[in-house]
Amino acid sequence: MAFVRIAFVVAVAAIVGASSACAPSYPECATDDHCSEKGEVCVEGFCKQCRDDTQCNPGGTRKCMQCAGDRTCQKKFKCCTSDLDCPGEKCWPHLTDSSRPGECGDPCLRVKCPEGKKCENGQCVDAGCQSNADCPPGQKCVGGQCIEQECEIVTIYFDFNEAKIRLDQESAIQANAECIKKLNQPVTLEGHCDERGDAEYNLALGQRRANAVLRQYKARGVDKNLLKTISYGKERQTCSESNEDCWGKNRRVESVK
Repeated sequence: MAFVRIAFVVAVAAIVGASSACAPSYPECATDDHCSEKGEVCVEGFCKQCRDDTQCNPGGTRKCMQCAGDRTCQKKFKCCTSDLDCPGEKCWPHLTDSSRPGECGDPCLRVKCPEGKKCENGQCVDAGCQSNADCPPGQKCVGGQCIEQECEIVTIYFDFNEAKIRLDQESAIQANAECIKKLNQPVTLEGHCDERGDAEYNLALGQRRANAVLRQYKARGVDKNLLKTISYGKERQTCSESNEDCWGKNRRVESVK
């Protein structure tokens, strides 16, 4: 009888030993038990992190995790449960189901700010500017704020040996006059000539040009007490080449504040 019991125990041990010897080596598997030590499941003969989303969201605590095509648990794109899941963005709750995770997005997407305000991190703050393009017409960006742009007085050009205002310069004359009135500051009208001719002749021609511009400004309502004239003749050239294009740049009246 004792012999029978010993034989039975030996037979059972042999069966168990045979079963252990036949278990596949990781990562190969036949059942989930072969992967349990790694916390994984058996998928098509190999241990993987997941078979479906349930392994990636145990107990519903990791709602944004999903089982990807390579059978690894990965975070769903833009999925979130709090702002911590959205660096630089905001976690917006699901629109129809509060039990489902939200979606990361620009914090200003759902914020409409009133005129004069802009959205920063989901809050409406005073609007500033980064460049002149951010400002309304007639204003410029200074220190992050849009301020009224100071007008600019441009140079008036003349034909050779002439002191008459050219037709193509009349709009500049008008704009300059409006700017001088707006600034209400003294302006010196400097007459200049090109390099041709003697110094005495060019001083006189430069003065006639300055006087012609002065008359135009006065006719357009500029206070005469804001204006004075001077001629530099050909002493102050802006271009030194001997050609018509260069000479044309030197035949001018500049308005200097």
